[in-house]
Amino acid sequence: MGLFYKVLLCLLLSCLSGPLVGVAGANAVEFRWMILADPGTGMQALDFSERPVVYSGTPMQFYLEHLDNCYVYLYLLDGGNQLATLFPMASGYYNYGFPRGQKFYPPGDRTFTFVPPGGLETFFVIATEERPFQLEKLTDELLKNQGSREQQQLLLAEIEKMISDREIPSRKAEDLVEIKRRVSADETITFQAVEVDAGTFYGRRLEIDHR
Repeated sequence: MGLFYKVLLCLLLSCLSGPLVGVAGANAVEFRWMILADPGTGMQALDFSERPVVYSGTPMQFYLEHLDNCYVYLYLLDGGNQLATLFPMASGYYNYGFPRGQKFYPPGDRTFTFVPPGGLETFFVIATEERPFQLEKLTDELLKNQGSREQQQLLLAEIEKMISDREIPSRKAEDLVEIKRRVSADETITFQAVEVDAGTFYGRRLEIDHR
């Protein structure tokens, strides 16, 4: 083999090896989320650059959109220190694949609200590349025994352990994007949502001042 062809072969192998490294290191946790609230003028995105204020009885929804196959979970620790699972609400939800398109929870025109007394409401958003079987196991146990303080504490400890010191890197994986939502045949509303583009894990603690 002549010197020219040897050099050409080395260049081709170098070009081929570059993208392979990039693909192996590609981010796997990609999705969009936002907590929406209606203060009386329509659903609006909450601004978590500061701790937002939400009043009792305010209609709320959670927006979620998978952009890749990752496992996303949402929990709420309310002002009374009660932990609840908000998404997914069914055991084995991800056994059937991953949702696509815009999803709002509760769906359609339904909403959830905070009820008195006020206090600090804390949402936890967790997303992983690999299925978190321990988290799902503890979540399933809480869904079966929602009033169990023991199950709540076990699940909360797992959530805290997973997020731990990884919240700052998670924030760096965020960007704000504009979302269009069709609410009727003639009306479309827009709001800003957080778009996540993370490696293998994303975890956020979102605090709301409930008054």
